[in-house]
Amino acid sequence: MVFIKSQFYKEKGVLVTNLKLNPELNFQGVILDFETTSYDTAEGKIICVGVLSEREAVSIVRTSKAKEEYFHNLIRDLIKSYLKKGYKLYAYNSPFEEKWLKEHLGLKVKVEEIMKPAKEITYLLRDKFGKHKYPKLRELIHPRLFSYFGFEKWDIDSQEVGKLWEQHLETNDINPLEWIAQHNLLDLLTEFELLTIWNPFMEKFLNNPSLVEEKSTLKCSKCNKEKPIEELAVVTYPERKPEGNFRFVEKLICKDCLDIKKG
Repeated sequence: MVFIKSQFYKEKGVLVTNLKLNPELNFQGVILDFETTSYDTAEGKIICVGVLSEREAVSIVRTSKAKEEYFHNLIRDLIKSYLKKGYKLYAYNSPFEEKWLKEHLGLKVKVEEIMKPAKEITYLLRDKFGKHKYPKLRELIHPRLFSYFGFEKWDIDSQEVGKLWEQHLETNDINPLEWIAQHNLLDLLTEFELLTIWNPFMEKFLNNPSLVEEKSTLKCSKCNKEKPIEELAVVTYPERKPEGNFRFVEKLICKDCLDIKKG
């Protein structure tokens, strides 16, 4: 069971939300997740940083009362404190975090990739289509899972973060920032599950020669040709059922059919 506590520190201008994890957990690493107003580092701003380490997940959201320099210093000091402990940093779509760390915080540090098995196809798709994360975290783990963690609101999309930030700037209302904090914490929990449960499973699979040889090629759903597994992406899309509601359908699509290298 977890305990979520959110507090607005008016004098510092930040909203801090703490999520206490199982007391027996002692994760000697750091899951790092930024929420930004744009995917482009030249245009966007960091408005939220989330970290999961040891026995707690923490989301820190900047408010209109906090100067950007102060918020950047806060994040920089936080990251350095973990690095001094010798902790590794982990993220889903790690080049994104690395880029913001370097260009906005002046920190050139290595961030380990959580989605290693899908890294090649994931980043080719992102570069081609401008996707921030592909697949999205909520496509990997269903958001209903998190109702058991005490979250009251339904999850927002990452593209809504900038709009909620603008809404806060216009009204000084803290509520829009609470949506951002919850989204950030959901990301951290999802990434932690991927790192600790699915990554070891995938590593075991990839390091087992007999399994890799057996599953080294699969058919593309579009061209029906056998392709190496590292050249296939799982594309998820909603399909309407005859009775009117939706189900999610997954198809394996190869690089050639996605035209990643063209255009």
